[in-house]
Amino acid sequence: MRVLGISDNHNAGAALVVDGELRFALNEERIIRRKNALAFPTNAIAEVLRLGGLRPSEIDLVCVAGEITPSFLLRSLPALHQGAKNQSGQFGLLFTAYTYFQVLARAWHLPYAIDRALSQQLLTRRLRALGLRCAVRMRDHHTAHAQAAFLCGPFQKALVITADAMGDGVTATVSIGHPDGHLEALFEQSGLAALNPYYSRVTEILGFIPNRHEGKVTGLAAYGDPNRLGAHFRRTLTSRNGRFSNLGNPLRHSRHFGWYRHLYDQSKEDVAAACQDVLEDAVTEFVDYWVRRSGLADVCLAGGIFENVKLNQRVRELDSVSRVSIFPNMSDGGLAAGAALGEAGAKPKPLPTVYLGTSYTDEEIKAALDEARAIYTKPKSIADAVAELLVQRKVVPRFVGGMEYGPRALGNRTIYFRPDDPSVNDWLNDRLGRSEFMPFAPAVLDTAADRCFVGMGGARFSARYMNMCFDCTEFMRRVAAGCVHIDGTARPQIVRREDNPDMYAILQAYEKRTGVPVLINTSFNMHEEPIVMTPHDALRAYFAAGFTYLAIGPYLVSGKRQ
Repeated sequence: MRVLGISDNHNAGAALVVDGELRFALNEERIIRRKNALAFPTNAIAEVLRLGGLRPSEIDLVCVAGEITPSFLLRSLPALHQGAKNQSGQFGLLFTAYTYFQVLARAWHLPYAIDRALSQQLLTRRLRALGLRCAVRMRDHHTAHAQAAFLCGPFQKALVITADAMGDGVTATVSIGHPDGHLEALFEQSGLAALNPYYSRVTEILGFIPNRHEGKVTGLAAYGDPNRLGAHFRRTLTSRNGRFSNLGNPLRHSRHFGWYRHLYDQSKEDVAAACQDVLEDAVTEFVDYWVRRSGLADVCLAGGIFENVKLNQRVRELDSVSRVSIFPNMSDGGLAAGAALGEAGAKPKPLPTVYLGTSYTDEEIKAALDEARAIYTKPKSIADAVAELLVQRKVVPRFVGGMEYGPRALGNRTIYFRPDDPSVNDWLNDRLGRSEFMPFAPAVLDTAADRCFVGMGGARFSARYMNMCFDCTEFMRRVAAGCVHIDGTARPQIVRREDNPDMYAILQAYEKRTGVPVLINTSFNMHEEPIVMTPHDALRAYFAAGFTYLAIGPYLVSGKRQ
């Protein structure tokens, strides 16, 4: 059975599942080069079909993730949808109205059913125009999150928790995943939970872009005192008996007259620290309650809240939790995969690869190099060539193989640098036009994981995808100061040979020369751009950043012919 999953909300995308196995998946942003693209994923659909070697007529079923998120009105008027998202912000009237519409529609059932039916008709027409004439089904937003987390995780039975701003009128869900793939629902909380706008509104107050720069707040939090404003933040977000506090009166949460106005004259570091600390307390209480109530200590997580790598560390460190798995594309970008797997009746099975996107042949890469008038050679060993340059303190972008699925660069669209320069966060981010507070992530050989980090045992699966922070050992702090945050943690990618032979070879070659099994790994893109997808994207970013070298496929680029 061939199932196409799509999502058309924040970070839209498409995924192809064949006979219960996730074959290809990618997000629209990578193709149209607009970060977190909010659109009907026409290009992503075409690309996963091309990668799968399928014609539209060969698809048996299409499953859409999100029944009334976005609503029929926003689906009908995509320009209005994008404009409202860009202009209204987290405090705007449109955001508040949309929240209440979603929640009330779900509570009253009839408005929900009408909006869902209209959306299904609209999307069916759009899919027909692409040649997809099979049945079209709709899947609940949080169900798709949960199915992605459980069906691609390492557990046969687990507690499955989803949490995000809101989807289909719901903010958080709890369920039990069974060996046959069935999800047994235990709890759901409406979109009026205080968790809904909590972190994104603070992101906006601090001058960053909400729904995009929350990671900056996470990094900034380590520089502040969480106790100065902690009590203030707990007035809006708490968790008790497995339920988050309610959003309450919207006026209380307005930018200028409510609770948030007291934050504008405070230290940004202290605001971020209190925001992060209270989030961690609320979510860990929520998780701990449901773990103890269900009696299941293995936990699968998905939803935008779990992009927060420090929060994920706190969840893993709970005494009640044994093991944690986080879907690599945990936010809305991963909804299409969950919808397709759920509709296909897939059974839980560890995700065999995260490199589910487009790859390019050596001939295609060479043609792009010649077109760009690049100066390049073909080393006998690209791994040795890259390692030698890294020893010489060169920055080396790497483009190879299939594109990663999710928000993290995991070796195939990556920029490497040696890990021992504590100033790298400043000068390399400046070169890339970025402003970041979280240090670059380390890529670490699996054989050295326990030498570098504390408490790997309960999260080795998720550690392969850079989804969680860990406390660093003295060895790690000594040899990789450029990767270690001010709080003594890092968010590693533990690299196994079977996951990424190319990355493993580069790490081994560097370790052979230096004795250090660690490299800095940051995403290959310029500021506010998606991670590069094509050889042309890679060359454009390489020249824009002014790097000396680029390792692309089997070739090493060293400049451009005049």
